[in-house]
Amino acid sequence: MKNLISGRVLAFGMLSLGAIEVPAQPSNSAATVEFTQPRYTAKPYALAANITLRRTGNTKAAVSVDFATGDGTAIAGTHYTEKSGPVNFAAGQAVQTVVVPLLARGREEEMTVGISLSNPTGGAVLGRDTAELVLPKARNTAWLNFGLDRIDALRVRLFDIPLWQYLASLIYIFLAFYISKMLDYTIRGRLRQWVQKTPTQFDDLLLELLRGPIKVISFVILLHVGLKVFAWPDWIGAFISKGLQIIVAVSLTYMALKFVDAVTGYWKQRVTGHEDRPFNDQLLPIIRNSLKLFVVVVAVLLTLQNLGLNVTSLIASLSIGGLALSLAAQDTLANLFGAVAVLTDKPFLVGDRIKLDPIEGIVESVGLRSTRIRTLEGHLVSIPNKTVGNAIIIKLAPPKK
Repeated sequence: MKNLISGRVLAFGMLSLGAIEVPAQPSNSAATVEFTQPRYTAKPYALAANITLRRTGNTKAAVSVDFATGDGTAIAGTHYTEKSGPVNFAAGQAVQTVVVPLLARGREEEMTVGISLSNPTGGAVLGRDTAELVLPKARNTAWLNFGLDRIDALRVRLFDIPLWQYLASLIYIFLAFYISKMLDYTIRGRLRQWVQKTPTQFDDLLLELLRGPIKVISFVILLHVGLKVFAWPDWIGAFISKGLQIIVAVSLTYMALKFVDAVTGYWKQRVTGHEDRPFNDQLLPIIRNSLKLFVVVVAVLLTLQNLGLNVTSLIASLSIGGLALSLAAQDTLANLFGAVAVLTDKPFLVGDRIKLDPIEGIVESVGLRSTRIRTLEGHLVSIPNKTVGNAIIIKLAPPKK
């Protein structure tokens, strides 16, 4: 009898445990479909707006809801294309996007489109079932469409962009190119009239520098305006924008390099016939190349920064590399700086007779690495510029006649 009671108690306990464990098993709760946000905002010149729906809860079964647009302050057929129909969620799918086509028309003020969800199927229920699509203020750019958007055959979309936009963009690029040429011709013509009234030649060199950059920069500015007017996908717009930034950077860098050439060339003309000409002929290339290298490095760093790249780590790497290079080429750099010191300080000129213990002779040339002296016996001696810069130099007076 005791065993029978124990068995019944044990069986009852197992049934009780089973009853307790049942709620811990996954349940088939209803799926909730709703708008992800109460307010969506389209881009000013976009040809479509993306509306995102989400499903929470049970995502195992396929469900669907009906999507519909309704006029707010925006009117279907004038500002957007009416859209309605079912939106399907496949089994396991939690997010779905609905595309509402927009019409390329100007808007003097912000407008709204009502959007709603209804008729859920597959056991789904609705969460946030109404929302609002905002169409921001946008200028009327129909004049840039050149009337092509009115041709039905050109409304066919290629990569989600109507054909008329491709043709209108090509026409715009063609016009921008010739407008930039006209601006270049007009601006340089006016500047040439002003330059001809001045006696100096330096402003003529500056005018020559503007031959290319005015045209390139004005063309890029017009292209950038066109990029904002025509609604391109984000990845195309970002790619074109970065390309235009690179073009402007290259053009400005080219102008800076030409400016360095103009300044050093003007300096060279000023010292023509001067007694220091041999020294200047050797010093100018050093200055010109150093300035050009500085311009290129700065231009590359600024361009990379404008493109969104982190140049801090790059600068740190260049600093470490420069330190290692300077340690490895210490003697070479010392000779180079010694040459610059000799060329700028001018303790002697080419052709002078100097005494540099234990060498005495006539200076034949001053190079980047060494100074060459012809001794009285006719021997040619090369002395490192580092030694020349630190030595006591005696400039011997010419013999009296």
